Amino acid sequence: MQLGETLALGSRSTIHTWGNDSVAKVPLPSTPEGWIEFEARYALAVRATGAPVPELRGIETIGGRAVSIFARARGPSMWTHLVARPGDVDAMARTLAELQCDLHTVAGPVELPRLVDRLACKLRSARARYPDEVPSGVVDAVPTVDAHRLCHGDLHPGNVILTDSGPIIVDWFDVTRGEPLADIARSMLLMAPDPLGAAPTHLPGATSNLLTRLGDAYRTTIEERSTPDPAALEQWLAIMAVARVAEGVPSAGLLARWHRWADD
Repeated sequence: MQLGETLALGSRSTIHTWGNDSVAKVPLPSTPEGWIEFEARYALAVRATGAPVPELRGIETIGGRAVSIFARARGPSMWTHLVARPGDVDAMARTLAELQCDLHTVAGPVELPRLVDRLACKLRSARARYPDEVPSGVVDAVPTVDAHRLCHGDLHPGNVILTDSGPIIVDWFDVTRGEPLADIARSMLLMAPDPLGAAPTHLPGATSNLLTRLGDAYRTTIEERSTPDPAALEQWLAIMAVARVAEGVPSAGLLARWHRWADD
């Protein structure tokens, strides 16, 4: 079977149709070897918990590289829906927050990496990238918490597919077991307006107004569902901002957030 129509283009892979009812996730040339197999393994483990994850149907080899095959979740992404119908932002933000809070009620499978381990790697990478701006003690700022909840690690409206049978969450490579508040902080940063006004690449077509409304409505639902401690949330937002720097995201606004918290 051959790859079909391109359905989506991400930072690490492209999604193509595969037959009538499946999709193929093809790694970009820059994506490390093994990435596809790891994500497939994680997706299998998470789906076994009952979370809304597409069914993994196998691994194929195309052009010498592993390609994962998933059941196709038919419908627009939540983000595509929002760009077309921004009036639905409150309802979509509530759905997103409720999906995430539901994940956090699940014990993370032991097959998943620990959030603190993944985070430490990113913080050290950010420190190596910006040694004059990222303090050497940033890893020590990570709270010591004994939490093992299911954390998606990259949950935003582009990773939720609105199907007729309910929302399906995709892109599980960053999934971990850890502290829900860290996962929430990560999502808040992914939906925050860029200080320089640029649309985030993972949310094409975003405007500052739409992102602000989305973030405000999302936070309202999170506070209703989980009542996070404000000081702890601000600490996680500062730490996760530094971690984002390791991903090659423009650093000025993210590091400013860190310094506002660290210098307070």
